[in-house]
Amino acid sequence: MIKILEKIIYFFFTICFFVVLWKITGRLWNSFVPWNSATDLIGIFFVAPILIGLAFLLTSLSFNVIKQVK
Repeated sequence: MIKILEKIIYFFFTICFFVVLWKITGRLWNSFVPWNSATDLIGIFFVAPILIGLAFLLTSLSFNVIKQVK
């Protein structure tokens, strides 16, 4: 039961990190990248997977820090 709860919290943290990273990237993207369909495809196929991986990495690091503090 505790493992299931831990996985749910892990997934929630990952979603939260992804949303924050997505919003930051979106603001930077709108500021510096001209809009057209090619740049949107680059954002979807290259930037989004990097953000997903980064969100999982940040969540893993956060959980490791929390576990070490206990």
